[in-house]
Amino acid sequence: MAEAPADASTVPVITKKKKSLSIEEKVDIINAVESGKKKAEIAAEYGIKKNSLSSIMKNKDKVLEAFESLRFDPKRKRLRTAFYTDLEEALMRWYRIAQCLNVPVNGPMLRLKANDFAQKLGHNDFKCSNGWLDRFKSRYGLVFRAQPVEATATPVDPSTVWCQNVLPYYLNDYHPENIFNIRETGLFYRMLPTNTFAFKGETCSVGKLCKDRITLGVGANMDGSEKLPLLIIGKNRNPHCFKSIKSLPVYYEANRKAWMTSEVFEQWMRKLDEKFQAQQRKVVIFVDSFPAHPEVKNLKSIELAFFPSCLSSRFIAMKQGVIKSLKIKYRHCLIKKFLSSVEDSKEFMFSLLDAVDTLHLCWRTVTPETIIKSYEEAGFKSHKGEGDTSSAETDSTIDLLAHALAAGVEFPEGLSVEDYAALDDDLETCEAASSDDSVCIKQSKSDETGFYTSDEEDDSGCPETELPLPSKNEALTALDTLKKFLRSQDMNDMLHNSLADLENFINSLSSK
Repeated sequence: MAEAPADASTVPVITKKKKSLSIEEKVDIINAVESGKKKAEIAAEYGIKKNSLSSIMKNKDKVLEAFESLRFDPKRKRLRTAFYTDLEEALMRWYRIAQCLNVPVNGPMLRLKANDFAQKLGHNDFKCSNGWLDRFKSRYGLVFRAQPVEATATPVDPSTVWCQNVLPYYLNDYHPENIFNIRETGLFYRMLPTNTFAFKGETCSVGKLCKDRITLGVGANMDGSEKLPLLIIGKNRNPHCFKSIKSLPVYYEANRKAWMTSEVFEQWMRKLDEKFQAQQRKVVIFVDSFPAHPEVKNLKSIELAFFPSCLSSRFIAMKQGVIKSLKIKYRHCLIKKFLSSVEDSKEFMFSLLDAVDTLHLCWRTVTPETIIKSYEEAGFKSHKGEGDTSSAETDSTIDLLAHALAAGVEFPEGLSVEDYAALDDDLETCEAASSDDSVCIKQSKSDETGFYTSDEEDDSGCPETELPLPSKNEALTALDTLKKFLRSQDMNDMLHNSLADLENFINSLSSK
């Protein structure tokens, strides 16, 4: 007699628990697949099904990004991201820097810093609870341990920490085209070599010299492919030479000291943020830790990275040759304009608007090689070859000196063009608590907006009689003359297109 079949409900069902793999193991699996190893062997080795292996390969980019950017603990098994991603990244970067500097960090410190970042990033609804902090620590594998006494007492070289531990994080997170450095420098925009020794070594003197100073904001990216529009800070918001001017090739701001201020810096960063947002880019901008460089809230496309205040200026890329190149080129142009007026027996006139145009022109001629080399000398690694513009600048310097001597204009004894270009390098350019501007504003008066102005300043660089604006037809006639001249030379397609764009722009304007 056959036995009755057992009741299926009485047979225990054994379900095999699905194996979870860490991010580190998933990376090993990806490497094994890409090396040509059979998928069946890999699945058997790690005890997973083939469809699980296929899922890992499908999400390969996410796994590798998490592993390479160190955003997650390699032993962690899930890639669930946080709602406040920007906050967590900022907090984690701060934690790593604190580790590099041997600064002990505990839970309350981390909670305080998280709330601080949340406020700066505009997350007004965020509160760092114990539960959030525990989940954050779990996500990133953070364990707080007592710091050994001898570890905290070890002296730390800020330069070593910066180059080996801090800077690499930013270089890992951003492509060279999205890494920028900005730096301010003072400039006496009408300073000629014939009167330099009257104020050499002075921070700021009274009268005409003080009125002729401006502050430049200079910035470029690491691979030399992009130079930010210059920021120029003057003393008068509406100088006489700007009359009827509706647009400039630079950002222009003004205050009575012609200095960088926290308000000017914030406006500058927001303009740049709008520019990068339109390009759908995320960039990091390295800036000095000055009172005039505050944290700017709610930037969408810019991360501000502040150099430690104890760090030497040799780590600031713009100081390693970019600003020097710009100033030398500017002084060359200024001297040439002066020599031209001497040769034509005309009075030398050079206004702030002339300085703006000349600076824009010279900034465009600063080469990518100069920028790349400056970044490399500042400790930023570069994948491009080194460039060297010093020989070309030396040759042009010799030509310029010869031209000046031929025109009967001599440089003061012992003053080279490089020295001449660097005379205003030590000018103060930003707010300082201990500064006293009483010398600078002596013999001056303020207009209704509170900015410095004087009749002498308005007239010293502008013609006595104001020239009328050219009409639309006169502009087109001038453009025709320019086209005839340029077409007699070897022109590339870019210049031809620029001429066409100019003509189309003029034609689109209403006749006046």
